[in-house]
Amino acid sequence: CHQGCEKSAQGCTDYCKAHGGGKRCSQEGCDKHAYGSNSLCKVHGGGLRCAIEGCTKAALGAPTSPLTPRCRAHGGGKRCEQEGCLTSARSGSTHCKAHGGGRRCVFEGCIKSAADKGDVQMCKAHGGGPRCQHVGCVESSLGRQPFCR
Repeated sequence: CHQGCEKSAQGCTDYCKAHGGGKRCSQEGCDKHAYGSNSLCKVHGGGLRCAIEGCTKAALGAPTSPLTPRCRAHGGGKRCEQEGCLTSARSGSTHCKAHGGGRRCVFEGCIKSAADKGDVQMCKAHGGGPRCQHVGCVESSLGRQPFCR
């Protein structure tokens, strides 16, 4: 595959799924990996879907799981291991964000979660996440808004 990648090549290519190998989504403009027989990625409807009536989200977990396939919102996927917590565990972790799972701020002495958006692995207080788009402002933006207060 690529230099430093140890994954196996997929299909008739020299690349793994992460680097362009295997079947691709047939939706125009999408280059994600396709799941299932309909040649679509999970975002565009490929793969196993949530079993809750009316939900169209992708199911999480193995299709051979003894549990009913469900999306994260309906209880699918890995759960936080903290006793009494029913929240989803963050990727690559055994706990939810509130119980120490997920990425942490890299600022020395800070124990907060790193902001979900942005390329800097810091909490909002230390410069992580999307910033205000007003010229000269360094505050974090509020929610999905491009500006701070």
